Amino acid sequence: MTKKVLVFIANGSEEIEAVTTIDVLRRAEIEVDVASIEKNGHDAVKCSRNVRVVPDKSLDEVKNNQYDCVVIPGGNDGSKAIAANAEVGQILTKHYQDGKIVAAICAGPRALLSHKIGVDHKHTITCYPTVRKEFTDGEPYKLEAPDHPVCHSKHTEESGEKKEYHLVTSQGPGTTMVFALKLIELLKGKDEATKVKDGLLV
Repeated sequence: MTKKVLVFIANGSEEIEAVTTIDVLRRAEIEVDVASIEKNGHDAVKCSRNVRVVPDKSLDEVKNNQYDCVVIPGGNDGSKAIAANAEVGQILTKHYQDGKIVAAICAGPRALLSHKIGVDHKHTITCYPTVRKEFTDGEPYKLEAPDHPVCHSKHTEESGEKKEYHLVTSQGPGTTMVFALKLIELLKGKDEATKVKDGLLV
């Protein structure tokens, strides 16, 4: 079955993190929907360095869809807008509770905190260095060592039916390739991630 990923974008999103993640996932034949959270959901968003990205869909068109992974790129203004959007919070919460992967990079993890994603599960996360000050280590997330470019944190509940909860976080533009390859590994396995990695000469 084809894996499906949702990537949120907003005015002020970090374009390297958004576009690289989209591109690398599609190389693994993962179906990616790029959804704008802006009111005019089909208009191009203006990213943090003035690169314009045209979304595939509006937020309204994806809010009832089911994905295997939901991705939040960074960018100071973009991540703040995503963190403040209640509909985004509902989508993130549903996917997290359904055991799907919720992923955030750079300043994106501030949306995890704002929407209280996985706060009861003591996940370990990483983020952009200057964003670390927005988090208190251990409350509600543990902070990964700064030299780890990507962090996959899994919480398993054994009571009754076994259930897993996943957060994947990464540091910033320069770690986006590793971030996207980790998502491929989790979604389609190490062999597929290695195949894409080798093709990219990483």
